[in-house]
Amino acid sequence: MKIINKVHQEIIQKLDKLIQDKHNFKERQWVQHYLGSNKPTRCIKTGELQKLSKNYLPDINLINSLYQNGTSFDELVVAANLTGRIESVDINQIDNWLNNAVGWAEVDTLCQSNFTADKVLPIWPGWKKFLIKLSSDKNINKRRASLVLLCKTLGQSNDSRVSDFAFDQIEKLKFEKEVLITKAISWILRQLVKYHPDELAEYLEANRDTLPKIAYREALKKLTTGKKN
Repeated sequence: MKIINKVHQEIIQKLDKLIQDKHNFKERQWVQHYLGSNKPTRCIKTGELQKLSKNYLPDINLINSLYQNGTSFDELVVAANLTGRIESVDINQIDNWLNNAVGWAEVDTLCQSNFTADKVLPIWPGWKKFLIKLSSDKNINKRRASLVLLCKTLGQSNDSRVSDFAFDQIEKLKFEKEVLITKAISWILRQLVKYHPDELAEYLEANRDTLPKIAYREALKKLTTGKKN
């Protein structure tokens, strides 16, 4: 698809100049596989991508172009960096952006840190409805997003509406075997340690035989020692 957004075109040119090693194709292929992405990566350092992103205003048309027309991992990282600087985002736009996010890294760069408690809680009913929709989507990347999008708020707020819903989401997805889901369940369980340790301990005990083994093990470790590993 031809990219018509001029700023998007400029960003691609700058990304090409930042590529770490133009001849090391095997390394870039290995990194792409590790990221779980279906798009090539230039292996640009995170700090460089953040620095580049700060040169641009978080214009919604630019972000839409990067997510919808981006053909590299690096473009989606820039889009995620810009998204984090927007005060409020239409939930439907997040759904559309996730259509082009493949693999844990692309999902997490968008969903992990950009949607903080102060953005989510004032419109919680809408967020809850949206996350329920994502958790039933046939696209596994969206099902992962339905969990990861809760992590930041769980770490910032003791709101029982969010923690109760988190347990419901885990119940809905805990029988899936794919690592994209099992690791996300582990992550969300560990986020519950900060504000809801008693509820988490009770839940782990009651569901130790049905939770993904890695999720149960990592959550119990975090609960009892404060460390993941």
